[in-house]
Amino acid sequence: MRLMRKRRFRFDQVRARVLISVCLVIVWWPSHIAEANQSDLGPNVKSFLDFLQQEENELEYQIHHDEISRREYTRAKNRFAIMRETVLERVKKTGQDIVPELHVVTVSEIDQLTEKGARALRGIRIGAIIEDTWRYLGRVTRGEAFYIFERLPKK
Repeated sequence: MRLMRKRRFRFDQVRARVLISVCLVIVWWPSHIAEANQSDLGPNVKSFLDFLQQEENELEYQIHHDEISRREYTRAKNRFAIMRETVLERVKKTGQDIVPELHVVTVSEIDQLTEKGARALRGIRIGAIIEDTWRYLGRVTRGEAFYIFERLPKK
């Protein structure tokens, strides 16, 4: 019986160490990759990423001081992550140091962009132009659906 307890204790210790190691890698890996890849980015994209980092720092301050709800915090955090991914994907595809004016919105917020609201998304394809103002870049689900739009330059 005593031997069984020792084995179980050792097994739990090993499992805890493995879990901690995995968590550390998960936390370390994205920041390490971002630092390694940031040297390849142009000044506009670097500035945008710095801006997003500052916004996330402000968001952390707000949640820690109970200025915003957990739902607002999560929504904003997801929105920033989607913006970051969208810009980095564009840089990867085009190699250009250009940051478009992006709007990442939920279904309930689409009516702020277009008069048709959510109806404008029926049957829409990636790259489609809405009301000569917006290019639809896609949909991402992170707890809820986010729609990505790029504002087009005025003609």
